[in-house]
Amino acid sequence: MDMLLVRTRLKPSKIHGLGCFAADRISRGTVVWTLDESIDMQMPLAKLASLPPPTERFYLMYGYVEMRDGEKIVILCGDHAKHMNHSDEPNVIEGDADRQENIAARDIEVGEEMTCNYYSFDLDATPKLSGAFDPD
Repeated sequence: MDMLLVRTRLKPSKIHGLGCFAADRISRGTVVWTLDESIDMQMPLAKLASLPPPTERFYLMYGYVEMRDGEKIVILCGDHAKHMNHSDEPNVIEGDADRQENIAARDIEVGEEMTCNYYSFDLDATPKLSGAFDPD
């Protein structure tokens, strides 16, 4: 199972860089993605410092950080979900936290950019949104 459970396309975004756009209409309440440990890369945040600087910046820019068992873990989605941009009024929201899934907050039309609120799940949302991890 892929993390993204709906068809998407990458296109230039009016929000930032590339965005993740719906290829089909998505009904409100549809599970649009779920964590898949066979596809999505996960590692302790502390380990990033041992990677080459460009790789570390890539993880910080496109991954998200969460706390697990008292340790910060960075998760890098292995599909288009890593290009989902932030919105204060997202059309994708947290679903069942135990199953680590997100759902459509409302109907999403074909060609509409799929967005999420980074502050709802990413401990590094503030530096990410300030541009701290953007490529030089």
